[in-house]
Amino acid sequence: MKSKLDILYVEDSDPKYDRVVDLIFRGPDGVEVNSLDRATDYTNAVAILSKGKHYDLVLLDIKIPILFGGTAKSDLASDLVNFITGGEASNPSYIIGLTEFPNALESEGGFPLEYFAIERYSSTETAWASRLKRHIAYITRSKMAGVNAHLSGFDYDVLIVVARADNEYVPILKGMQFEEGTLVEENRFLPAKASTGAWITQSSLTYKTAIVCIQRAGLASAAAVCGSAIAYFRPRVVTMLGMCCGLNRPGASERQNLGDVLIMSETHCWDEGRYSELIGDGDTLAAPEADKDDVTFFEARPASGLISPKLRRIADAITEGDRTKLTERLAAVYARHESANGILKAGKAVPDSPKVRVGPNVSGSSVVAAKAQTAEIMKRYSPVFGLEMEAHAIYWATYMSIGERPEAICIKGIADFGDGSKSKEYQKIASLGSLMVFEHILDTYRISNGGVIG
Repeated sequence: MKSKLDILYVEDSDPKYDRVVDLIFRGPDGVEVNSLDRATDYTNAVAILSKGKHYDLVLLDIKIPILFGGTAKSDLASDLVNFITGGEASNPSYIIGLTEFPNALESEGGFPLEYFAIERYSSTETAWASRLKRHIAYITRSKMAGVNAHLSGFDYDVLIVVARADNEYVPILKGMQFEEGTLVEENRFLPAKASTGAWITQSSLTYKTAIVCIQRAGLASAAAVCGSAIAYFRPRVVTMLGMCCGLNRPGASERQNLGDVLIMSETHCWDEGRYSELIGDGDTLAAPEADKDDVTFFEARPASGLISPKLRRIADAITEGDRTKLTERLAAVYARHESANGILKAGKAVPDSPKVRVGPNVSGSSVVAAKAQTAEIMKRYSPVFGLEMEAHAIYWATYMSIGERPEAICIKGIADFGDGSKSKEYQKIASLGSLMVFEHILDTYRISNGGVIG
């Protein structure tokens, strides 16, 4: 893969700009770039750099005017460098100053020479152009090396993905404690919401964490946002938290209840498979036992979204050995939560014995609020414990990510049963329950791994 640069050239002189562009970027041996933008003065440059576009390189005339046509001054170029390096702009990777008088800069003590390189420019000869081309070629190679380094390792400890803002993102963020001053909003994923910070768990362990809210439900948006967030944050662990439907199969030995938490060991997409005519030849499927008035036969795909094996072992261990402790902790937090009053006012019960299970889940991009459809899904997939709209995409986005692959685990609390009788009072505590279980798994995983994640 060939990497190309995004370059901003700050130059007020049209003849000098044209000469540099002709010698460096045009012609058969010119430097190929992704984009080459121009700013003609200090004010114009600040406006461009404030828009958020990342430039790999800023070429800077060391004497520029505050407005085009004004008097060019070196202190304005110095101010622009300080603006860039002071964090007020999306910092370019490199700054190169072009000047016919490089020695004059050394006598100006206020010029921030430590931040950039100086290349001599000449209006009469062209040797400088060859040097500048070699310099830009080195920056191009450095960019590719940086991309490879980014993909070959991790930056963040944890990426938490949720679908909805009010009933997942907000209660989960409220349920987390962060080191003072570290929680900040991240605007790179608009219209999705995102925050980053140093998360401190109940075990006093700290994790560099990103929380991203897709702000809509569904598999396509979940896969797109999760894939982008993995590429950007490079997390060691990816999780999806929030709420889901519980599925109670007739005759099941243990029924699921509102506030229970499901750790999703594998996922199906309930509409992935094959619809075929019942009677036919060639490659059509036959189902002799079915009613011949039926139009189609559905053959479901096997589970293909899978939890991280490392985290699966932890999940199995805590649901077997720590189940009572988890139940007591969940019940205590539910009883104190702000949703408890609303649940009681609705004449319902705050969950006092919530269970944590490990089991299969089905995802799909349609809201299911009908008993008949829920029954059809359970008929296609047996057994499954949960139904929601994103987890399958999260597992696949993680599996298909480039570079070092994170460990993935999806956990959701039960807020309804997919039968049309929504229990909105339980949505926030269901989301909070998923966070508590994830925190317990994450801390256990880290402690069992000698204090290291991954």
